[in-house]
Amino acid sequence: MTDAERSDRRSSSTAPRNATASIFLIDESINRVSEARRIAGTMIASSADEASKVLRGTHPDVLELLPVEGKERIGIRQVRDVIRSAQFAPSQAPYKVCTIPAAEALTTEAANALLKILEEPPRDLRFVLLAAHPSDLLPTIVSRSRLVRSAASARAEATGQLVQAGYDSSDARWLAALPLHEGELDRFVATPQDLATAVDGATQVLEAAGMAEVVVACLGEQPLLRRQGLLALLDRVAARDPDLLTEGVRMLASQERDALVRFLRDLLVVSVDLVRCAIRVPQRRDDLADRVRESFGLARLQRFCVGVDRAHQSLSVYGPTEAILLSLFLGTGEESG
Repeated sequence: MTDAERSDRRSSSTAPRNATASIFLIDESINRVSEARRIAGTMIASSADEASKVLRGTHPDVLELLPVEGKERIGIRQVRDVIRSAQFAPSQAPYKVCTIPAAEALTTEAANALLKILEEPPRDLRFVLLAAHPSDLLPTIVSRSRLVRSAASARAEATGQLVQAGYDSSDARWLAALPLHEGELDRFVATPQDLATAVDGATQVLEAAGMAEVVVACLGEQPLLRRQGLLALLDRVAARDPDLLTEGVRMLASQERDALVRFLRDLLVVSVDLVRCAIRVPQRRDDLADRVRESFGLARLQRFCVGVDRAHQSLSVYGPTEAILLSLFLGTGEESG
């Protein structure tokens, strides 16, 4: 993995704890509207039908803030329309999402009006801003938002390399979405693998493993075994496995902080992919992933993704490691909230 790819997957550790806005840094080659809708879908869609509505731009709880036809900028009147819309409760989703696919197109007046909303955000409204660089936006908006570097462009580049190496497009997309570490993509490109056999073999190893072996796999250097190890760990999270809450937490908490941060990033990549596959057809059959999705359910998976992100932020300010992990693994019960 290149430095650029690692940077793409890094989120800001200085994001405010209760930020209602997220700024996604997107490569200029990405279709902004489609990407904003995809992100909104992972946030609020609870079914394939709802996800389809979001992707088509017809979901009633997703507001798109774009320049009006014939204009290049987003004006203050459009932001005020969003403010008025926020006075009404969402009709289907838990909250409304306002996407701004070209956030740098906000006029100064519109940006200042948006800033006022972020200072006193409505309870039922979230913002998704897309931009190429943080410097394209008001610093005060950036400081009140969660900053996320999108991996979309890195995945597209990796997918192309894998297709050229001989993988079919479906397998290439699946591999490119793995939580890969430095140099691991090169190994798949240099030596193409039979993925079905490799994944089934890794799953069999993990299903027969104890808690210690699962943790070792999650932290290890074999990407397919690591991915299945993370799924096996999620399976134990769903089951509230006492071994995870004792032996597993102790083993993870004993790791160097950099290794634990990497573990949380890998766990988030796998968890987000499970959410995406829960609202669309998965790219390939994976019995372990199917079982985890069924055990969690979509709403609980979405809450877990938020929990992983919060755990990552807590580690960045050097909180008590065992308490952070216990809160993560215990904080995804069936109740809402």
